[in-house]
Amino acid sequence: MGYFEGLTDAVFKQDSNGDSVFYPWGALGKGRVIKDPATREQLRNFMLFYYKISLPLVIVIAVFRQWWLLGVVVVALTAWFLIKSRVLLKDCPVSTERLTLKEGYRNSAASHNTFTLWLLLIVSLLFSVLGALMLALGEPLPGILVLALFGTCSVAFGYMLKSKSAARG
Repeated sequence: MGYFEGLTDAVFKQDSNGDSVFYPWGALGKGRVIKDPATREQLRNFMLFYYKISLPLVIVIAVFRQWWLLGVVVVALTAWFLIKSRVLLKDCPVSTERLTLKEGYRNSAASHNTFTLWLLLIVSLLFSVLGALMLALGEPLPGILVLALFGTCSVAFGYMLKSKSAARG
């Protein structure tokens, strides 16, 4: 499986009844029980498409430091996500079970191969170093943002690698 499939799988889990539960906001929100396999597939396909469009778009705009455009795009992407997910979830009851960060990372790790996780960890660490260099060279805001984002990513990818090796071992 690819990177975006791993992100997508992080927001789904099976509950204690064996039903699929979708967490639109990951560990930060409530899940919705998906009893219909067709609805689950539609949600999964939407999330996969959403990640494939939104993440590269946001990254490219941020690289070019077009902050006003980034704000407009983030608002538009959030509106699209809210509208589409509400339509797909209209008949799905709220789950009483929560998704923990650990579960989300484990679900994501299971869908990534080990090479991809190592590559993502190394790239994240390199970008963390770049953020620290930006700070040292007098670029405080971008340096802090890059360091915070990729430092967090480094911790997440490290945890996923650990989780993946524990599942195998």
